[in-house]
Amino acid sequence: MELSTTINVTELFTAASYGTTVNPRYYSYLPVPLPGFALYAFISLCFLGFVIGSIGNVLVIVAIAQTRKLRTTANAFLASLAVADVATCVIVLPILATALISLETIITSHVLCRLFYHTTLTFSPVSIQHLILIAANRYTLINKNPRIYVKIFNKRTISVFIACIWVINVLLNFGVAVTSYGARRFFGKDYCFLEQKNAIGTLYWLITLLYTFLSCFVIIPLFYILTFRTVHKSHVRVKQDHSMTDAPSIATVSVHPSTLQTAGGQRPRRLLSSSEIKLTKVNFFIFITNVFFLSPLFFVLAINGGEITHGVFVLILFPIGMNSVTNPLVYCGFNRNFRQAFKAILKL
Repeated sequence: MELSTTINVTELFTAASYGTTVNPRYYSYLPVPLPGFALYAFISLCFLGFVIGSIGNVLVIVAIAQTRKLRTTANAFLASLAVADVATCVIVLPILATALISLETIITSHVLCRLFYHTTLTFSPVSIQHLILIAANRYTLINKNPRIYVKIFNKRTISVFIACIWVINVLLNFGVAVTSYGARRFFGKDYCFLEQKNAIGTLYWLITLLYTFLSCFVIIPLFYILTFRTVHKSHVRVKQDHSMTDAPSIATVSVHPSTLQTAGGQRPRRLLSSSEIKLTKVNFFIFITNVFFLSPLFFVLAINGGEITHGVFVLILFPIGMNSVTNPLVYCGFNRNFRQAFKAILKL
């Protein structure tokens, strides 16, 4: 089965409507049921993802709202990201479970078809944009003067950042979903298809591919490279200070916040606390897991020119849905404050 073949959806439906012969290669693009074992396995994972992801991300939101240690401006991005993850688990995964059986099972109307694509295409960019802001937040906190950090990342500006992300993506993807997706009748059945001849949909996919590549493989990694370079330099400075001072004065080095005044009146450099470093590592790990789950979508669309079969569609969309399940597990496994907050909420 070739994925590189150019598909003319208009030709396909016209031929079907008039009862003329349809090229057999079109059949590979129709929704088909998966083999029995794979079908039950995928549906079971969707159900577990729905339960664990919904509960886990709600716990993240409640923990940040109720726990003083977690109620920081930086964690506001994590709370907003958790909202996107909850929506993915509640809306995308159930519809995806039916799509694993056959898209004709539920997505048989324009409304459901567009809802499916609108939610899927909204929450993925929202997640990526939150990861960019989280990386920029860590970079600014660790590399820049505290006054610059407070000026860029305060309650008002963070609220504006988050609001802009949601409003822009919801409106943009609503326009794309309405104009580029819809249910079409084919051989007596309704299927959800992308109108591949639609200029808006094509332009959107091209921008999405470029944006995903630059975000996941250039912008965010660059932020973390610069951040961890500063973290490494901080470790080196601490070791040098330990070797030059006696035991009683060593304890003063790790006090946070603290600075070292360099010779010649240079800008003082901050010594990083262990909590800052740990949080930065956790955020970086969250980014790595997101890239891992989103990469199949990017690479398949890039390699095949935005053209995919139903089977490949299922395989690349499934990790996107499951990605929303992993974030609470990362918080719980790598952050003691989140772990304690979860236990307090659950009365464990």
